[in-house]
Amino acid sequence: MSSQFAPSELRSILLAWIVLSIAISIGQIEGLFTGTGNIDVILASFIATATAFIFHEMGHKFVAIRLGYVAHFQVWLWGIALTLLTAIAFQGHFLFGAPGAVYITPVAAAGYYGYESRRSNPDRDNMLISAAGPGINLTFAVIFLILYVISPATSFLSTVSFYGFSLNVGLGSFNMLPIPPIDGYKIFKNNILVALLIALPLWGMFLFFFIGI
Repeated sequence: MSSQFAPSELRSILLAWIVLSIAISIGQIEGLFTGTGNIDVILASFIATATAFIFHEMGHKFVAIRLGYVAHFQVWLWGIALTLLTAIAFQGHFLFGAPGAVYITPVAAAGYYGYESRRSNPDRDNMLISAAGPGINLTFAVIFLILYVISPATSFLSTVSFYGFSLNVGLGSFNMLPIPPIDGYKIFKNNILVALLIALPLWGMFLFFFIGI
């Protein structure tokens, strides 16, 4: 059976990471040319995006592979364009952040007919694969929140922690909404307990820290 990465996949992941990071920090990047940009915020955005988006997608990928599927990350060119256009239009305050995603195929459909699939419950597999992404967001959100609390207020670690927490909570909370075709719908559909264990902490942090409830 195939290994982990297709020949062009790492380039696709790198492109998606760079585009999304630039989109999130576009105001600061433009500010570098006028003397108002903050390089710490730009670097923090790249680190935060790696955890919130790339690790999220790799969670889907490696859980799928573990369960006997073929999974590869693919760039969505329209998504790249929309990410950049909305970032420019709204200066990073709002963007359509979907430059790519992991696409999953059953082993036999991918041509690996000699491989004995371990899948016994496709619905359960789909739930586990879907839960991996938001589960990673929840894990990083908690880690970054702890780092933010213990780090000096004006330090680079504090900046990274703030952006890492914000992006992971934001992306994770959105992905746990029980609306097709996003992750939350697939998880709630198959296991409400697992869905609530991931969703409630994410939604709670989002409401408390960003909405003020």
